[in-house]
Amino acid sequence: MTTTQTKSFITIANKRFHYIWLRENCPSRRYVAPYQQLYDPKISDCPEKPQPLSVELNEETLTIDWDETPVHRSVFSVEWLLKNSYDPQPELESDNYILWDRAKLELKLPQVYNIQAINNDVWMEQLFSIGFVLLENILPEKLESFLSSIGPIFNADYGTIMPLKTRDKAKESLSSRDGCPLPPHNDLSYWGGHRLVEFLYCVENHNPGGESTLVDGFRVAQDFSQDYPQYFQILLKTPVQFWLVDRSHRYRFCHTATILECDRSGNLTTVRFSKRNCRPHLPFDRLEDFYQAYQTFFCYLKKPDYQYQFQLKSHNCLLFQNFRILHGRTAFNPLLGNRKLNTGYVDWNFFVGRRNFQYQEI
Repeated sequence: MTTTQTKSFITIANKRFHYIWLRENCPSRRYVAPYQQLYDPKISDCPEKPQPLSVELNEETLTIDWDETPVHRSVFSVEWLLKNSYDPQPELESDNYILWDRAKLELKLPQVYNIQAINNDVWMEQLFSIGFVLLENILPEKLESFLSSIGPIFNADYGTIMPLKTRDKAKESLSSRDGCPLPPHNDLSYWGGHRLVEFLYCVENHNPGGESTLVDGFRVAQDFSQDYPQYFQILLKTPVQFWLVDRSHRYRFCHTATILECDRSGNLTTVRFSKRNCRPHLPFDRLEDFYQAYQTFFCYLKKPDYQYQFQLKSHNCLLFQNFRILHGRTAFNPLLGNRKLNTGYVDWNFFVGRRNFQYQEI
């Protein structure tokens, strides 16, 4: 391992690190509680820039003795330094997206993780890359504690965990909506907080129908932008209203946002689509163009080539990015067997935070 030193920074494996940054990120103070830092003033508050008395580098560690009274020693893991290099600036939330359609997933089926057989968060990488992950062997009484170990369960208008309506298979009179197919959609479009991970937990499933349907909204949007660039721009730049009227609790929720969102670099960050909740209220001369773009995009989402379908089994838990993955289900006949699911959400920031923490050295 070689190093190059200047007056203000050091170079390790072609990555530059300022001394002021190294002193600020000394392992001895990196994980202390905020109130403890009151007794260790920030280097940025000092008039003099920190300078090393000595620097020692080997394959595993960088050791710096600082020119202070008393002399302070910092010992860094080289692995941690390279993972946290800001030369160039790291993107901690870079999700390493793997865009997919049905053919791509069927060529190499996503892994199903047995939660009883793993003791870490290895399954989380798949949630970041393809936008969803399927876990098995989670007992019903363990579901809440498992999810809460990642972050607090989101408290929506119905509470934290909502049982999806089921009917007794022996019941004769059933609503015409029971068992109907659900087209691909995102949830909670009528709320401002959309960056959530949704979970669908199968308590029991004895019905041959009702397959879960997933669509990679980012892959669909990519193809849509190439085939219909003008329509893509309409969905990207036209804010519309998403409504929900809850008469039983006397709520009327409304959120105004675009169907598609990109970051400052032009990378797609959000797909927000809900046929049930979208209620566009636009100027007269823009409404027809919007609906043409909207309906064309909906046709793409319903194409079988984009849809990955599978049967949720008892004690399976499906987690997916609600801002990327659209979900739905095929039709089923409630008379053929019980199908009981629970659903809810955990804020995406907790998954990002857990993943970022893996890059730190405790």
